[in-house]
Amino acid sequence: MKSHIAEFVSPGHPDRLADAIVESIVDLAVGRDGDALVGMECAVHTDHVFIDGRIAAGAGDTCAVRHDEIEEIARKGYREAGYGGIWIHAPEKLKVIQNVCLEPLSDEERAIRNLSDDQNVVTGYACNHPETDYLPPAHFVANYIGRKVDAWRRTVPDKFGPDFKVLVHLDDKDRRYQWRRLTLSIQHRAGVFPAEQHELVLPVVRGALAELEARGIAGISDLPLEDFVLNGMGDFIVGGPEGDNGLSGKKLVVDFYGPEVPIGGGAICGKDPHKVDVAGAFRARELALRLLKERGGNAVTVRLGWTPGDAAPAFREAESIDSLGLAHPIPRAALPPEDWFSLDSIVADLRLTSLVRHNRVLSGYFF
Repeated sequence: MKSHIAEFVSPGHPDRLADAIVESIVDLAVGRDGDALVGMECAVHTDHVFIDGRIAAGAGDTCAVRHDEIEEIARKGYREAGYGGIWIHAPEKLKVIQNVCLEPLSDEERAIRNLSDDQNVVTGYACNHPETDYLPPAHFVANYIGRKVDAWRRTVPDKFGPDFKVLVHLDDKDRRYQWRRLTLSIQHRAGVFPAEQHELVLPVVRGALAELEARGIAGISDLPLEDFVLNGMGDFIVGGPEGDNGLSGKKLVVDFYGPEVPIGGGAICGKDPHKVDVAGAFRARELALRLLKERGGNAVTVRLGWTPGDAAPAFREAESIDSLGLAHPIPRAALPPEDWFSLDSIVADLRLTSLVRHNRVLSGYFF
């Protein structure tokens, strides 16, 4: 019997709020200039939003992005997450502090956008679970429940707030799942007591589990009431940036495959699609899926490594994992040719400049 554990972090959590802000900035810059060079970070705390980094986009003497647009993105990020009204802080009252270098993209930098400007190792992963989109089961289940709770919570904004987390802990015996614990910690209005919380939330969770069972995740809908923990620490009234500080780029494990799979190097959020942290991660996942479907096995792991100045990763490695958990190297000759791994090829093939990436943050995961 194998144990699985993973979590979902809501769009209203301070870290995810910061992620959504920087991803929206990337979307804006890349939408105006596909070669845009973007490296952004954001921190949120109480009614302050701190944004720093660099955007080089557009030609001539002016950057394609303005400071006032960045400020509005921050306010929009709070609105989209559900803040305002009884859930502080109100977007229109935020203090947005910027230290962002805005400049046009020079011809010299534009000419080398096809080369890695940093070093990084990325991991791609796919497991033989089509019912979970070839993602680790607990990771998929946590995100599925989280998305359902988030959509429902927006229908009762007078009772439940934007900040919540889901933690899934499952046992797997021959692909039939048994719950160890499902934990949901969700912000709520004062006066919404535990009995009402359970009365409102439990049907949503059970509905999500029934849908997962229908997808072929056997046993997942059989959740004993004693294994469901709702706000285990008691009241969760003060949440979001008022209850905790947040920083972009912190939820790497949630963005990738959950805690069961090594994730490699840097964060995805806040970086343009030509950066190897982003392009490499998407290509590695694509290759893992391709190899799994071609070669079978229980799972496939891909690792790609770039050094500064590389057009394609010098390090390319893949292995198939059998049912016993043993790794079997896949010959390099079985991997695609080098030009398939080039940054230009990845960005074009996967249409990375066309993705609305902040929606992926809001939906729970990239892959």
